[in-house]
Amino acid sequence: MEKKIFLALFFMTTTLVGHGQNYFRSGIFLHHSTGACIWGPNGSNTSVPQEMDEYNVLHGLIGSQTVTMNEEWWSPGDNEWATQHAFFEDPSPVTGIGYYLPDNKIIVIKTCFPASSMSGAGGPADTLSPYLKTVYNYKWHWRHIIHVMRDHPENFFVIWTNAPLEPYSTNLTEAALSKWFCTWAKDTLAQGLDPQTGVFPANVYVFDFFHKLTGPNGMMRSYYAAGPGDSHPNAAATQLVAPQFVGEIFDASIDYEVIYGIDPSFAMTDCSLGLFPNPSSGYFTVYFISESAQKVKINLFDQSGKMMKELVDGYFSKGGHAIPVSLNSVTQGNYYVRFKQGNSIKTTHLLVKL
Repeated sequence: MEKKIFLALFFMTTTLVGHGQNYFRSGIFLHHSTGACIWGPNGSNTSVPQEMDEYNVLHGLIGSQTVTMNEEWWSPGDNEWATQHAFFEDPSPVTGIGYYLPDNKIIVIKTCFPASSMSGAGGPADTLSPYLKTVYNYKWHWRHIIHVMRDHPENFFVIWTNAPLEPYSTNLTEAALSKWFCTWAKDTLAQGLDPQTGVFPANVYVFDFFHKLTGPNGMMRSYYAAGPGDSHPNAAATQLVAPQFVGEIFDASIDYEVIYGIDPSFAMTDCSLGLFPNPSSGYFTVYFISESAQKVKINLFDQSGKMMKELVDGYFSKGGHAIPVSLNSVTQGNYYVRFKQGNSIKTTHLLVKL
């Protein structure tokens, strides 16, 4: 039933008069020290601003179509998940999330590495002590934060998984707990498999920062840490994550433009294409808008350019369409989905995580 409601909302929004040039391509990154390291350059050869410039060049985005983001040292004394929870449910337009909503189409939030100093699995009684760092409390915080994000489809939100701790700053138990929570966030919650949250909102993207820097034990790999006893990301971590930060976030936010119903006449080409969820566990929906009744072909390619699967091949009427897709024979990895309609072609990135 929830899926049917979601698809119905998609078709309703695509029939609306477009939202003009109100793109989801600009916003703000709210962070503390870990986020500042990834923003860069942090001693590396890149930075998030530099990667945004390269993203615009790569995708041929100019003028109002370009992606851009500002960063801000988020003001509370800490940015634990309990603090983020209270911030999002604060009704004040001055001290709550409402302060940032009007001026930022994209809002990126995270915690710093102390959030990975977790104490246990926990249980329902933990919610009486919100700052307890248990898996139960973290899931509780995230469900409430996601609920508020869902209520603001006019914004696109990005929420980072935990920043990991390097080996001298944690132990195997803490690391395993943080890994458990972050795996749930990306593989259960973000895939719409959490029974309490249900269908994951299309205007939210989980940026899995934790697993980018950790080994199998859930500890930050030493060569990504500032030093023994210092879990701040170093230059190598910035070099790795900054391009992924830009690519994943803006790919997802631009995909959301199609779902939100932005008039494709204002988009990059004559055709619009969206994939949700992305990253995908192998099951996702292709959303596209036909400018007129004509043939549409959508194919899946691997990174070498080899066609792996024909997803769509047929004639479609003018308007919005949603096609469910199963990738049973595809392995985990990075792929490209190419949309061809008449003389218009658009290619977008798909990450498959099995």
